[in-house]
Amino acid sequence: MGKAHALAYRVVANAFPDTLQPRLVAVADVSEQEAHKAQEQFGFERATTDWRTLLGDRSIEVVSITTPCSLHREMALAAIAAGKHVHCEKPIAPSAGDAQAMMEAAEAAGVITQVGYNYIKNPILELARQMIADGELGEITSFRGVHAEDYMADPTIPYSWRVSPENGAGALAEIGNHIVGLSRFLLGPITQVDAQLETVNRMRPIAQGSTEHRESIGR
Repeated sequence: MGKAHALAYRVVANAFPDTLQPRLVAVADVSEQEAHKAQEQFGFERATTDWRTLLGDRSIEVVSITTPCSLHREMALAAIAAGKHVHCEKPIAPSAGDAQAMMEAAEAAGVITQVGYNYIKNPILELARQMIADGELGEITSFRGVHAEDYMADPTIPYSWRVSPENGAGALAEIGNHIVGLSRFLLGPITQVDAQLETVNRMRPIAQGSTEHRESIGR
């Protein structure tokens, strides 16, 4: 997702020529090699392995958080405290409590925040939302959404942070939340849910050099 964000910032001027062109000041990665690789590939001015050093840089106005979910709260709260606007990837946090703390901190600081629900930025959904609001589709009494994706369906894909309990609810939080976000965008608050949950791949191989556990969550 860090790559996706960097690419998006780079093409803003081409897609929206009448807007400001983002300046890619710095990129942070736990690996020094990967940080410098990203710097060269996307044109960042500098690279670092310590994301905290970015917060004191006054030339940085917007921070994109594209790390594993369990790190979002710490990074977001620090960036907000430093007066930065924040674009945080989804799922925003492993728990509702963490998400609420992030929201309240942003509101108190008066910074602009956004969560990476890219699908609701599709113009056709904005049109659908307006049609619903105008009553063109009548009274909406239920919603059924399908996120048809075979992401991580291959059982040979190694265990990673994406299926770790520390990052929330596995596939339900990682990709299922797109459907939840879309339904709220179109129709407002959810009042009732009927659901079934099945973990298809209950065990995954351990990646070479990894110390992760083998049990999968909701994948």
